Parts: sequence; C-alpha cells; structure tokens
Amino acid sequence: MIVNILINTYKKINNEVKLPSVDHEVKKERVWNMPDLVSDVGHYMNYLVTKRNTVSSNIANANTPGYKAQDVTFAEQMNKSSALYKNNVADLKSNPDLYQTNEMHLPTVNMKNTYAKIQTKSMQTNKDGNSVDVTTEMLDLMKANQLYGISINAINTQYAINQAARGR
Repeated sequence: MIVNILINTYKKINNEVKLPSVDHEVKKERVWNMPDLVSDVGHYMNYLVTKRNTVSSNIANANTPGYKAQDVTFAEQMNKSSALYKNNVADLKSNPDLYQTNEMHLPTVNMKNTYAKIQTKSMQTNKDGNSVDVTTEMLDLMKANQLYGISINAINTQYAINQAARGR
C-alpha cells in the first residue's frame, strides 16, 4: 500500500517539477508540499520502527512459554481523517524540542508517538502456549527493513528534486 503511494507520489512529482534549466515554470504548489510527503513518510517510518521493535520482541520471546506474538497495524495511521493521524499531527505542532520558525522549514516527526496499534496475533500456539513462528517473524523483520530503506530513498529523492527545482 505505502509502496504504491510512494511510487505514485514520486511519478507525480517527477512530472511536475523540472530542472530550472528548462524553460518552463515549476509548479510551486508541488514544491511547497514537500513537507506533506516528508511528514507522511516520516509517520510511516515511525510505524516501521515500531514494527521492527515488535517483531524483535517476538523473536526474543520465541522460547518463552505462554508468550503470544504481537503485530502492529498501520492502515488507520495514514488516513488523514482518522483520530490517530490528527493526534500525531497535534503532537508535531506542540513539540517544543524542534520548533518550526519558518513555514519553509521541514516539519518534525515525533518518534515518541507513532499511534500504531499493537495487537496480539491470532496464530496457532505451540504445546507450551507460545504463538511465535520465528520464520514468519524473520520475514516480517526483513520486509520492515526493506520498506524503511525505500522510505529513506523517497525522502532523499524528494529532497533532491526540491533542491534541483530551486537551482541548488
């Protein structure tokens, strides 16, 4: 889901923003909306950090009797009309550590509150009551790491496009 959003956003940006050497005008609304993409991808990266921590916890407790594997969901976090998204945006605006003094500054992303939902997985349990499948958890960890890298590339690409549009 997020990969498609990132790819579509990149294609849209790539079509709207051209290098300054080209004799046509850059659409300002796309350049100025860079913080929206960075903020959204930042929220997703926060989710991925929470996902990696949860999966790591599951792997660490693979031999703990009675431990129930946990999972993190993200679908509601990206929905801008949801309460979770609004709570996260409110936290970003009230964060005293990094204050945005100019509207052109990139917004901060609060690492303390990801508002991702952590739930117990409904999986088959072992004889000792443990429901961790190490193979599945390792695959989830690898997928989260790959998506984190893709997210970093999306932010770096957006930054490079923005810099090129400004002629720097």
